[in-house]
Amino acid sequence: MKERLHKAINGRSVDYTPVVAFTQTGTKDLMTESGASWPDASYDAEKMAALAISGFERAGFEAVRVPFCLTVLLESLGCCVGRGETLRQPSITSHPYNSRKPQEPSPVPDDLIVGCRIPVVLDAIKIIREKVGDDVPIIAGCEGPVTVASDLLEVTTFMKWFIKYPDAVRDYIALGNTAVKTYASSLFEAGADIVALLDPVASPDLLSPKFFESFIVPEYRDLSRALSGDTVLHICGDVTPILGYFPQTGFTAVSIEEKTSMAEAKEKCSSAIRVVGNVSTSSTLFSGTPQEVYNESIRALEDKTDVLAPGCGLAPLTPIENCRAMVRARNDYFK
Repeated sequence: MKERLHKAINGRSVDYTPVVAFTQTGTKDLMTESGASWPDASYDAEKMAALAISGFERAGFEAVRVPFCLTVLLESLGCCVGRGETLRQPSITSHPYNSRKPQEPSPVPDDLIVGCRIPVVLDAIKIIREKVGDDVPIIAGCEGPVTVASDLLEVTTFMKWFIKYPDAVRDYIALGNTAVKTYASSLFEAGADIVALLDPVASPDLLSPKFFESFIVPEYRDLSRALSGDTVLHICGDVTPILGYFPQTGFTAVSIEEKTSMAEAKEKCSSAIRVVGNVSTSSTLFSGTPQEVYNESIRALEDKTDVLAPGCGLAPLTPIENCRAMVRARNDYFK
């Protein structure tokens, strides 16, 4: 199973396309079946592992994915985080550098990976490996550098600075990149097979393609070179305007939503970077029927997705049967 996934995201031949989630997998159904629920499963390593494993054992995804939010690294960098509820992930409640004019950020702390919840995630990865064995791949999610910069500042401040103080924004993205290198490296060291870098604020829905090319691609390239394992970049929204830049990032694969055409993404990314996705998490997995999920999964397979996956993080009320329909579609496609 692990070998198949590594081959698929590295462009090598596989007997059939894997079905995994590179984005968050915690749902109410899985919480019920595993006995591990939010918010505890975001703060306790044993419960985090149990809920994550249920995505593999119960939903049928062919990998285990942790954690369930985009606040773990940011909390260690000084953001205040609300604990969340059973159907709501932890969320950022205040930002350490939110001000009208730029201020120099503090360096990334030397003890970054021993603070706040990073040890919980690292321990959960070790628990998962012990429980599922060596053949089941572990995917660890991590905030991307642009999202780190945005949340350190607060997104409105980030967007204003982007226009008025672009050099300051560049400094915060570089800081985010440094922090991501440290955290992502620790995820690999703990036993993760793949690190999924989620950078929703890098979307062309928010930032111009020109800014993406000049500010962000060099940071991505530096980040990918620093990491020792397979990396999958996920950016939300319609990323069609920046598809041509993904091969320059050095990441192993890019994860796309249904707003971006899989066929076009495959064409523009060529063989330089693999493309995974892109079953809709909102209109199909969350609110559609299993048959609709099945049909959309078949279309993604026909468009040659390298890995069949949800296009974004699962909504907490996503029915478990809809997740299973993805696996059923893949199985039927390769009969």
